[in-house]
Amino acid sequence: MQIQFPSSFLWGASLSSYQCEGGNFNSDWYLWEKEKKLEPAGCACNHYYLYKRDSQLARSMHLNSLRFSLEWGRIYPEKSFLQEEELAHYYEVVSTLLSCNLKPLITLHHFTNPIWFANRGGWLVSKNIDFFLAYLRKVVNALKEKVEYWLIFNEPLVYIYNSFIQGIWPPGIKSIRQARKVLGNILTAYSLGYQEIKRIYKDLPNPAQVSLAKHLRIFSPCPEFSLGLNSFSSFLREKIFNFSLLEYLRKRNCLDFLAINYYCKEYVKFNGIFGEECAHKFHWPRRNYLGWYIYPEGLYEILCKLKKFNLPIIITENGTAEDEDSLYGDYLLAHLRSLGKAVLSGIDVRGYLWWSLLDNFEWDKGFKCRFGLAEVDYNNFQRKVRPFAFTYSRICRENKLEI
Repeated sequence: MQIQFPSSFLWGASLSSYQCEGGNFNSDWYLWEKEKKLEPAGCACNHYYLYKRDSQLARSMHLNSLRFSLEWGRIYPEKSFLQEEELAHYYEVVSTLLSCNLKPLITLHHFTNPIWFANRGGWLVSKNIDFFLAYLRKVVNALKEKVEYWLIFNEPLVYIYNSFIQGIWPPGIKSIRQARKVLGNILTAYSLGYQEIKRIYKDLPNPAQVSLAKHLRIFSPCPEFSLGLNSFSSFLREKIFNFSLLEYLRKRNCLDFLAINYYCKEYVKFNGIFGEECAHKFHWPRRNYLGWYIYPEGLYEILCKLKKFNLPIIITENGTAEDEDSLYGDYLLAHLRSLGKAVLSGIDVRGYLWWSLLDNFEWDKGFKCRFGLAEVDYNNFQRKVRPFAFTYSRICRENKLEI
């Protein structure tokens, strides 16, 4: 069966500033790498200087959209100091995308914070929300004529879990109480930011579309060891980590669309009320380079569960890191079949963006995990399109899919 997508359907890829730009020395992650002796981001993909080439690369693949983030610490390297040159740089990035017929989707916060913000307590301090809103107002006003889609935060629960519960990201805190405080402040910042963007756009002919990128995964009970208790923990994880935040924001009418990041399935075993990821290594489904359980059917299951929100959906991240080229294509086509099945079921999916356009710096995992449509040689920053990307390019060009 063949699906023809509407001409407005977004076929694209995603990036984040810290992971691909290079030279981000004003971020809390820069200090964290040094403190923990992690592999440094360094020049990353050198995208800061090669963005024109990368925009042309995306267009050559017949993509029509690119999601990327702004680096807050570049634009405001100090609390009250606006670096006009950096704001002008991002204006040029957006202009270049548009000249390549690529629709920009901009993320304002993708896991990193300015050093000065972190030193003032970061998201633990409610007064600091004003600094984020000042940054938001400045960049949205600067780009409002060129940008329709704004994502205020990327995966806030992932950020909170890794930074304030697991303590493996900056600031390295392990406290449920502190994590709850950060969640409250981020939700406040999101709600106020949503209102600010709507106010800025109110006299413009085309309204802004505002959301946040929400990480979702399929949670399944570990089929060994106390299946009943594992099922309980799996149910709670799905309710709390997948849907509670979206339900909260939907009730407050501050989501214009759902931006969904989906990668894999997680097996859960009981260990306290919320359980934990099961350490037992199963032979099914297939696991990728990072050890994630690949479950393409889960994308369809997630999209079906999101139908109740009655909002358009854009898949803003979906991808894999592999050690064999052929496995990328298998992952892509299997997930696109799930996407097609959802569209045929009447689910309002408006776009699909692969993570990522380029291999890049994957946080505490360094550069070993390669997600890119294009492979990056970090010695000379040459880009080489992976074989599976030609399949994706054909689908984007034809705007249709066989399922």
